[in-house]
Amino acid sequence: MEPSTITRNEDLGEGWFLLEVHAPSLAPRVRAGQFVQVKVSEGDDPLIRRPFSVSDVLPEPGDGAERIQILYQVVGPGTRRMQRFRPEEPVDLLGPLGNPLPHPEVPSNGLLLLVGGGIGVAPLHMLCRELAARADAPPHKVLLGARRRSLLVGWEAFERLGVDTEVSTDDGSAGHAGNVVELARRVLDTVPAGAAAGIGCGPHGMNVALRDLSLEREIPFWISLENYMPCGFGACFGCVIPTPDGSRYRRVCVEGPAFPTSELPAVF
Repeated sequence: MEPSTITRNEDLGEGWFLLEVHAPSLAPRVRAGQFVQVKVSEGDDPLIRRPFSVSDVLPEPGDGAERIQILYQVVGPGTRRMQRFRPEEPVDLLGPLGNPLPHPEVPSNGLLLLVGGGIGVAPLHMLCRELAARADAPPHKVLLGARRRSLLVGWEAFERLGVDTEVSTDDGSAGHAGNVVELARRVLDTVPAGAAAGIGCGPHGMNVALRDLSLEREIPFWISLENYMPCGFGACFGCVIPTPDGSRYRRVCVEGPAFPTSELPAVF
């Protein structure tokens, strides 16, 4: 646990906020795909910490990092309390927790496809920051989906990184008219067979559809799950998913949060 200091809590609209925290002993250790548990109240209401993927570390990932950024949406009592956070206030963070996202390799004529929806954009942005620091980064493209244009949170941040980015909206108000998995299918049609890999993170329905698409196309693909993780370090077994054969349960917080689609059950 690290008492840290809030430096920013920006209202992005539509219930979305960007929380920035000065956390100099935590920030250098964060890797894309990992998360932190935020204590949202000094008292016991709400009692349980809230887990959030880290969307960025500043000024750069690595040893010189001093601050982390968390993207969150106000959906319940915990996040309603968080929207009242103010700069200079202390905040208690536990982390980094979970395993980093993989860096899949693809051939020069291939593509690493990164697909995000909703809060799932957070770990993908951090991954793109890591890829930007690599001279040998594989060709990669980001696809972001939302119900409508105003809910496409964070897409500008990918464009500032110079990442090839496309968006989709269910109502057709921006980009591809339809869901982001349909867009992913269209993009994959342009990639030579056996030359693609992917990582996805988003709402459950999107994750299931991506799992099905990756298995259909026989593409190496990882899904970062958003299960609620009460403790964050494997003690409570509140975030488990079964193995495909149902022989045991896996704890998303310590064995994930990202899993190859080949290791995800039909229902997860």
